[in-house]
Amino acid sequence: MAADNERLVELFKDLVDNYLKEFIRKNKVTPTEYRQAVKFLEKTGNSGEIPLMMDVFLETTVDEVAYSKWGGSSTAIEGPFYIEGASLLEPPYELPRRDDEPGDVMFFCGQICDQEGNPLKGVELDMWQCDANGVYSNIFPSVPEFNLRGRFYTDEEGRFEVRSIVPVAYEIPKEGPTGQLLRAIGSHTWRPAHIHLTLRHENFQPLTTQIYFEGGEWVDDDCVGGVKDDLVARLEKHDDPSDYRQRGLDEPYYIVNYDFVVVPAREEVEVPL
Repeated sequence: MAADNERLVELFKDLVDNYLKEFIRKNKVTPTEYRQAVKFLEKTGNSGEIPLMMDVFLETTVDEVAYSKWGGSSTAIEGPFYIEGASLLEPPYELPRRDDEPGDVMFFCGQICDQEGNPLKGVELDMWQCDANGVYSNIFPSVPEFNLRGRFYTDEEGRFEVRSIVPVAYEIPKEGPTGQLLRAIGSHTWRPAHIHLTLRHENFQPLTTQIYFEGGEWVDDDCVGGVKDDLVARLEKHDDPSDYRQRGLDEPYYIVNYDFVVVPAREEVEVPL
């Protein structure tokens, strides 16, 4: 066995010998139940929902383990709908959207600092979200590719602002194996409205997180269990005509302000496959 596979061997043997086999013994799993499980996993693989199922049931625990050792602003799950290659935007920043994009105008702004409170210039924010119908681009064919996905940077004072639309709560795909399993165990399939972000800087640990909204539907009962109290931000409405006209708008808009703290980069162990 190659030395660079030692971590993989350690993880695999622990999973199979100490958890899966012990689970079978403890619960006296029958051959029929075992075969049903195999068929369900095969169905899940054929449906393309393995990433979705893993993220729904397991990613919050991975995030919990990672965050406990990193510090800085709270992390959150990446989820199955991230796509690499979003456009690098030019200021003033606006996420790409259709000319008739439904939804209320939202500005997301804040500042990024290190743990000593020093503002950080040139932090890349990679942001993605669902639209007003609760669907993501590059995942659902009804939405143009890279709609409401984009990358942008903090300024000299570590600040950022980007225009988008207010996302909505949505159901994860409920007709496939993941939705069927959630219903079978008595759970709903709803996620609260949120925006996704990954923050990157060469000298700092990447930070992947989600921002939720005070009072939002399902924010206290996320089917994934991904909400953390300090990731819930205020969605502030601005409906004074003189206010929104100063921004060149002819309708009210919302502002969400959230500041981030990032920590120095550290080496992570990759498990070779």
